[in-house]
Amino acid sequence: MAATLLFSILLAVAIIILSILLALYLIPVTLSTVADCRRESLRATATVAWGIVGARVRADDGVQVLEVLLAGRPIMTRDLAKIAAAPPEKKAEERRPALPLREYIDAAGDLWPHLRRILAAVYRSLYLETLRGDITLGLESPADTGIIYGYCTAARYALWPAEAIDFVMTPVFDHEIFEGTFTLRMQIRRPLLIVVAVVRALLQKPVRQRLRQVSGRGAPGA
Repeated sequence: MAATLLFSILLAVAIIILSILLALYLIPVTLSTVADCRRESLRATATVAWGIVGARVRADDGVQVLEVLLAGRPIMTRDLAKIAAAPPEKKAEERRPALPLREYIDAAGDLWPHLRRILAAVYRSLYLETLRGDITLGLESPADTGIIYGYCTAARYALWPAEAIDFVMTPVFDHEIFEGTFTLRMQIRRPLLIVVAVVRALLQKPVRQRLRQVSGRGAPGA
């Protein structure tokens, strides 16, 4: 009886783990940003979603909130201004002195091969769905406005074959202005590949030692 119960528990745990891994492989992480800048207001929304779970940051008329989403509906809201204004908790341990810059440079050199593999996994997983911009720009100097407009126009025609990208700039030469909208939507497909790359790096003892050193939790050379 006990053996059967133990086997059932282990089987259930294995099924849950396999289901999570399969979901991480099949379900992409969606990143989206929408911003609307006007003379009188600035509104922006950034959303990260994986399946039915997500988080959204909204900034609108001086209000910044963080929302936890379930099936696209907020189930928890936090005021970011209040969180930033909250007094930091006092730590019992004394703050350790910062490491010399050379230590960070050496650590970056040692960790770079692993970081490069992680970045390669992220790059292979990224998929751009939409990048749209419609900007009206006028600077103090009409010449500077013309220069920026020329660069933007050249970039627009260079990116013309990419259907997901469309950026339009309207120059204004008689007064200063900056208005427009910006939309970005992209996916991280097969996020499991990124998780595997991170876990592979963390499983190596030298990597963990270096991370402890730069975080102040380990002695150099340990």
